[in-house]
Amino acid sequence: MADDTDNTPSQNTDAGAASALKNDVASAETLPTELSSSRRNYTKLILLGLLIIALIIGVHYGWQLWQFYRTHESTDDAYVVGDITPISARIAGTVVAVLVKENQSVEAGQLLAHLDPGDFEARVRQAEAAVAIASARVRQAELQVAQEQDTSISDTDRTSATLRAARSALQETRHVTDEARARLRTLETAVAVAQAEVDAQDAHLSMARTGFERAQDLFADGVVAQQQFDDARSLLDAAQAERRAAAQKLTQAQREIESARADLRTKIQAVERARAQEAEAQALLAGSQAKGQNVVIQQAQVEVERALLKQKEADLAYAQLQLSYTALRAPATGVVARKNLEVGQVIQVGRPVLAIVPQQDVWVVANFKETQLHRMRPGQSVTLKVDAYPGEKFKGTVESLSPGTGSIFSLLPPENATGNFVKVVQRVPVKIVLEKTASESVLRRGMSVVATVAMQE
Repeated sequence: MADDTDNTPSQNTDAGAASALKNDVASAETLPTELSSSRRNYTKLILLGLLIIALIIGVHYGWQLWQFYRTHESTDDAYVVGDITPISARIAGTVVAVLVKENQSVEAGQLLAHLDPGDFEARVRQAEAAVAIASARVRQAELQVAQEQDTSISDTDRTSATLRAARSALQETRHVTDEARARLRTLETAVAVAQAEVDAQDAHLSMARTGFERAQDLFADGVVAQQQFDDARSLLDAAQAERRAAAQKLTQAQREIESARADLRTKIQAVERARAQEAEAQALLAGSQAKGQNVVIQQAQVEVERALLKQKEADLAYAQLQLSYTALRAPATGVVARKNLEVGQVIQVGRPVLAIVPQQDVWVVANFKETQLHRMRPGQSVTLKVDAYPGEKFKGTVESLSPGTGSIFSLLPPENATGNFVKVVQRVPVKIVLEKTASESVLRRGMSVVATVAMQE
């Protein structure tokens, strides 16, 4: 019993220690679980806060972006454009001097190149000589008027005799001409007969040659005698002789007809000269009968000579103008581009040899979609971003909208009446002028631009 009593407290003590140990172990296992749950809740709170902040920021900037695009239209289909002045020769010539280089700045009126002026200088001298001759003729006509006014000669009888002689000569030459025409017709008939004779002799010769060839073949085969062969040869020789005689007769007839034609032409010319002499005599007679008209006629001649003088002076001015075209000058201030001009080159009229590109006076053409134009008007401000200068903005103003889409002005405009219709949003070119600032000179034609138009509510 004593032993049992002594062992019981010891067992109770051991049981209590074991229970306490179990409690400590349970507490140790529960503590990390609570810490992990607390950390997860804290992380969720942080993520939720970040999400709320991001949502607030997104809503704020989304609202601003919506407000911006509600009052703005933008396109990246835009380019810098400007005038380009092509330089072409107004005359054809050889280049003797080129005074500019590619990408060189030039001033308006600056000499660019020289063409060979030799031919044009000669034309100027020729025109000057023509002007001098015309001036002398004017002075001569004026002196003749003064002389006609001072002295008048009446020679009606002499001019009448001259007219009668001219008419007689005209009648005679006409008679001789008629005889020459009759002789020519006779010779033409003779030529026709000679030609017919030649044609007949050609047929006869062909027949004789055929007979000779047949006789020759038969003689070679021993079918015909030597006499028959000789007869065939004689016939061929006779046909050839007759053909030559006919040809000579035709040649002689042709020579005679050519001579007759030349004689007829001479006589026709004589008729014309006689007719001219008759007209001249009639004019002299009319002049002698109407002396009072001579002064008027001479004055009219003076006017004619003065008109010719003006014509020659105009020719001289034109020749001098052509000479001035041998110097190619810059029509505007700018930079030389697309230079295709070398010494010794022969250039043609109207063919561009270089271009002058002004540094200023550029604008932007922006191709907006047709759905972006409902509130776009001239005068609205534009912000421009050029790809070549990403950190810089340019200001501009809408100047005008094209009257048609870009496709309608293309080489082959669309034809939608064929039935193969596919709707495509079209683009309309909008011209945007830049503000006149010093930075405008940095823009080059063809640069890509992003254009944003601020439209009014």
